[in-house]
Order: sequence, then C-alpha cells, then structure tokens
Amino acid sequence: MDRVNRLKSDFESCRIRGDQLDIGVAYRELAKINVSALQAELLALTDVDWMARPIRRASLAGGEHCGADSIVMRHEWVRSYSKRGFKTLQESLMDWARRNKRDGRPMLPVMEERNSEASVFTFPDWFRWQARVCPIVAKALESIATPSGVLTRALFVRLPPGAVINPHMDGQTMATRAHRIHVAISDCPECVYTIGDTSFSMTPGVAYDFNNRWQHAVHNRGDVPRINLMLEYLPDPAWVFPLPLMLQPFGFPASAPTEAAGPGHDSAASN
Repeated sequence: MDRVNRLKSDFESCRIRGDQLDIGVAYRELAKINVSALQAELLALTDVDWMARPIRRASLAGGEHCGADSIVMRHEWVRSYSKRGFKTLQESLMDWARRNKRDGRPMLPVMEERNSEASVFTFPDWFRWQARVCPIVAKALESIATPSGVLTRALFVRLPPGAVINPHMDGQTMATRAHRIHVAISDCPECVYTIGDTSFSMTPGVAYDFNNRWQHAVHNRGDVPRINLMLEYLPDPAWVFPLPLMLQPFGFPASAPTEAAGPGHDSAASN
C-alpha cells in the first residue's frame, strides 16, 4: 500500500505539464503481477492466431510498428489517424481488407465508446480474453487510476526474434494525454528497450509506465518472441459519453483468411 500511495503522489505531481502528460522519467514500474496463466495461453498461440485480425497493422499503427504482430482488444481512433481521409475506422479497415484480398468483417469493432479526446472501439478478441486481462489491468492501473479515467487501449503485441522498432516518438494526439503501459508477458531478457538515454529489458509480470513522448526504440536480440500486454490509460477526459454504442451483433465470422498482411496501412501517425 505504501508503494501505491507513493506512486499516486508522484503521479499527481507530474501528470500534466502544460497540455501534455509527462511522467518525467524514461519509465516507472507500476506493479508486479502474476501473469503465468496468461503467458502460457499466449505462448501456445500459432502464427495463424496472431495474423487472424491484423487490425493494428491495417489502420492503427504507423510504419515503425508494422513489424510487430498484435491481437487488438480495445483501441482509440480519431479521423486524423487516417492518411487516406476516411471518416470512420470501419471504412479504413474494410479498405485495407479489400486491397489485401481479405475478409474484413472479422476485423470490425463491435462497440464504440466516446469521450472528449477520441472514440474507443472494442473488438471481438476482447470477449475472448477479458477474464484474463481485466484483473491484470486493474492491478496495473491501481496507482494511477482516476474517477473519470478511460482505458483507451488493450492489445497483445508480439515482436519476433531479430525484429527492430526504429527510434521514434509517438506522434498521435493521445500520446500527449495518456499513459502508455507495457505489462511484460513473455520472458525475453535479450529484448532491449531504449528510451532517451536509458536502455533496459522488461521483467515478466511487471507493469511499466512507458514514456513514449521521448524518443524510443526496441530491438529483440533474442531467439524467442517478446510478448507484451500494451495498455493506454487516459486519466482526465473532459467528458465521457455514459453509454457505449453497439455496432453489430456478435454473429459475424469467427476467423478470416490468414495470408500475410500486405502493405498499405492507413495510420498517419506513429502509434
């Protein structure tokens, strides 16, 4: 409890500087969590599982992040993310699917929640993983949670052996407002993160408040994939619409063709 109170005090003193959230350091450890059951399930997934719904690669991530595979459960979206000028995320996803000869329907969101900064979409994989993920999210956010805070992202991200995410700063507006949190799932000590002048490896089960407003990079120098649960938490939206919008029933196809995702993502910013 003393650790939680200390982190809350640190958070209150540095959370907003001007109009930007800045934790003031490269990273902070927020919590230590038992992730062994989730780790076993994620390590058992196949390449087909990881490539079934390439939502992030299609419409949500800039070029720096396209070397990573992901399973997207929740993610925010604003129109400025679309470099092709789409008015909705659904249009962006279906356009990518058409150009890559994929069935785009399993990639579509099922629910939308609105706040002052963005729309937050829930995707089908949330309902598969929520029982495992929700307790981890609660523990990771315990020290920084606010009454009006919103979980704007929840996704698993797999970085293959040898993969590199080149130095960059995340450029989307939400990067200036939200906490980027990585919960390390797999044991990959040779995956090296660099934030500013600080280089480190993540320990499985530790939740890291990750400063993506500083230049950062990742290099998986090991021979096993690095798997993280990536969260983003918006602590202070000006308003939150009280009810989610249901976008479609849950009776859509459970899987999609799994050929490798092609080029032409629609994200205009590093995410």
